[in-house]
Parts: sequence; C-alpha cells; structure tokens
Amino acid sequence: MTESSGRDDSTPLVYVTDAQHLATLCEGWAELDAIAVDTEFMRTNTFYAKLGLLQIGDGQCSYLLDPLEIKDWTPFERLCGSGDVEFIFHSCSEDLSVFLSHFGFVPKRIFDTQLAASFLGLGPSLSYAALVLLRLDQVIEKDVTRSDWLQRPLTSAQQRYAAIDVVHLIALRNQLRYELKEKNVSEWFDAECLSMIQTAIDYESEDSWSMLYQSLGNAWRLNTPGLILLKALCVWREKEARRRDKPKSWIVKDADLVEVATRLAVLGEPGKESDQKQALIAQGVLSRVDAGVVKRYASAFAELAASCDYTVPIDDATLSAPLSPEKRKRLKKLQAVVASTAQAHGIAPEVLARKRHLLAFMHSADTNPAQSTWPRELSLWKKDLLQAGLESALTTN
Repeated sequence: MTESSGRDDSTPLVYVTDAQHLATLCEGWAELDAIAVDTEFMRTNTFYAKLGLLQIGDGQCSYLLDPLEIKDWTPFERLCGSGDVEFIFHSCSEDLSVFLSHFGFVPKRIFDTQLAASFLGLGPSLSYAALVLLRLDQVIEKDVTRSDWLQRPLTSAQQRYAAIDVVHLIALRNQLRYELKEKNVSEWFDAECLSMIQTAIDYESEDSWSMLYQSLGNAWRLNTPGLILLKALCVWREKEARRRDKPKSWIVKDADLVEVATRLAVLGEPGKESDQKQALIAQGVLSRVDAGVVKRYASAFAELAASCDYTVPIDDATLSAPLSPEKRKRLKKLQAVVASTAQAHGIAPEVLARKRHLLAFMHSADTNPAQSTWPRELSLWKKDLLQAGLESALTTN
C-alpha cells in the first residue's frame, strides 16, 4: 500500500495489492449508499480486455486496486451482489464487460453519469471531463491518454490519472440524481440502468450471438440459405474468438465470413453434404477468402455448411440493406416522432430509439399490421412514450 496527497484536488490516493486490505475496505464500503468506480484495461491483440486497474472512490479517498496482485475478490463480489451499494460509473458499457470477463460478475445496481446527462438533455455521449466542468466547475487534466496499464510498477502520473476518474463521480451522481428527480424521469433512468446491466450479461449469452449476422455489411445481399449459414458462422466465430482470446477479425474478417456463406450455402445430396463442401473448397470455391483462413478452418466451414437446417425461418428485419425511397420516407417519419418526443421530455433522442430499433418496428408493422411487435431491445417505458406515435406515423400519409 502506498499513499500520495499531492494532487490538485487533495484527495488521498491509496494503492491496494493485498486481499485482506481489500476485504477490510469492502466492509467499510458496504456501509455506504454509493461508491465511484472506474477501470483501466488493455485490449490490443485479445478478445477479452485485460484489466490493469480497478479504481474505487468513497468520497474521502481514491483506491487503486491492483488485479494483477489481488487474487481473492470474494468480498468485492459480495459487495457487488448485495444491491445495497450503488456503483457509479461514467459510460459503463465497457466497464461492465470487463467486470464480466475478469471477475465473472457485475454490480447489481449502477448509476451511469453519462446516461444521466443524456436524460437531462446534455447530449448522448458527454465526456467525464466535460460533465465535471459543466456541473461541478472543475477542470480535469487528462495527461496519460495512452498508457500500458499492465506494466508494473505504474508511474505516479498513471496513478494520478486513474485516481481522478473517481474523485468527482459521487458529487456528480448526487447533483444529477437531484436533477433527474426534479425532472420526474428517475424511474425511466433507473430502468435504463438495469437494462444496461442486462445488455452486458446478454452479450455473453449465445442466444444474443444468433443476431450478430444482421450487422455485417453486405449480408443483405445473401439469399435465405446464405443468411442461415452466415448466422451459424457468426456464432461459430464468436465461440472461436473467445476460445482463442483473439479479436474476431483475427479469426475471420466480416467480408470473408460473408463470402464463405455465399459460396457454401448450396444444398447437395443428403448424407454427403460435408464431403461435397470439402470438395468445393478444395476446388477453389473460396478463392476470394484469405488463404490462411481457408487452410485453418476449411473443415469447420464444411461441417457448418452441411449441418445447417436451411428450412428454418431467418430474421432479416434489420439487415443493413439500402432502403428504398419509400422506406427512407417512412423511417424519417418515425425518427421525427422520436425527436419530437425526446424534445418534449428534454432528453437525448438516442436514449429513446436508434435507427436499428425503428427499422425493426417498421418491419414488424409491415409483417403484422394488425399488431406490430415492440422491439425487444427497447424498454417498456419507451413503449408507453413512443408506440402510439410510431403507429400513427406509419398509418398516415
């Protein structure tokens, strides 16, 4: 443990490397209503981010917890899971992902100050420094923007940089929480914080991987068998990237994945599917795919192409296809509803719905005009605000 007190804000800094010290700290934090949290991590040549530092602020001190030294995180897991303490982040999506990959758990309650700012009409992606300046009139010096957080020992500059990220979060949360209540949007905000936690958890679920094919460029060009195979290939790549802990693009690039699906999604003689696919590959049907990829994964591609059930329905609702003039016109009407509703409530439009959500809603309305399905990614409070207006926009000229 080391201590420093020469920072501009004079908040003490404590570097923690001992599991017993962490356990003692967690006992104290459990008595608080909230703590400030941030992470420093590296992700250059791996699928999973490598946690280099976990910062905790309690309003009195900034604690830098060293995940390379501390081995027993059980007390911290109890703190996260109790739900008694609110974990305050700024832009928590990546932090939650790191929590899951490194610890295997996430906090039960969070307060995201960037999300709160968007509910208060300050913009959808306001930076921590900008928000601190705007609400607390404090200037944050960001002088270690690129750094190796896995090196040891960390420099004093790194420690100061990391510590200051949790110095102002509690004061920010208190101010923003008050403003959310005054604006009568606290329930919506809390629901969205819970949704962010669930989204992070879902990202690690194979069920969510089955929709990844929809975001690939040029996927819209594939026929139904091609999309079915592409869906299977995306799930396979997700598993492979995790298994090897390598970036997905290092396994197979998106364009190559689409090419594989395009060339191999052809039905052959029952019982000889895999052999036929292998023969096609040997004959050079994947000549446009990276040769190293073909060499490494030819058998996997052949097996996937042979085992797919090409008779099942495929969801093409949100494929990134160019929109027809008529669909562009209808989308703009939906976006206008979102914009006007957001303006009426003084929140950022991005909080309510994004383009992909509106396309899914439009597709549902076209498929079943009598009862359109609400996009599952959107919270029910958004349904109360938007559904009537969206349905009206689609039925009026």
